[in-house]
Amino acid sequence: MKPYGMPGCPPGIRLFVLAAFAALFIVPCAVSSATPPLLPDLFVSVSNETPSGNEDLAVSAVWTRDASFYRPPESVDARIYSVVSGSLVAGYTIPVDGRKGPDGSTRHFRGVIASSELPAGRLLLVVIDPVSGADARVPIDVTEPGQDYPGVHLQRHAGTVFAAAAVLLVVLGAGLGLLVRRS
Repeated sequence: MKPYGMPGCPPGIRLFVLAAFAALFIVPCAVSSATPPLLPDLFVSVSNETPSGNEDLAVSAVWTRDASFYRPPESVDARIYSVVSGSLVAGYTIPVDGRKGPDGSTRHFRGVIASSELPAGRLLLVVIDPVSGADARVPIDVTEPGQDYPGVHLQRHAGTVFAAAAVLLVVLGAGLGLLVRRS
């Protein structure tokens, strides 16, 4: 006769289940993970970290990584930020200059940013690989503002305002068209 509340399975089954769980914790298992490969190395240099208003800023970047993980980009993005306000001052695209490493794992980029388009003050040049997201930074101290900066700055903002106005006009026109159709 079995005591009240005891299950009806033989004690050997409970011992077997306990041994199976213990074996799962003892036996080592290979576990795969989803860790992405390391980002490429991106190095950037400029011709002069304190350019004046009459000399352009030559930017050189070197991208290095095993090409089997990341496809080498054909160009890198260069963004210039104001250190004081943190706002974006300008954006440029720097193309590849044609030099490649012997095994395709190194790319060189070269471009020129006109100093006449830069404001005076402390700036931060950030070069970004658009494929992997790797970036490199260089501080720049522009001693005097470029003569074309106010016009270029206004032109950049005018393009943004025009695009926003065009989108708003399309949305309002579609809303008006729906209201006219319903009535």
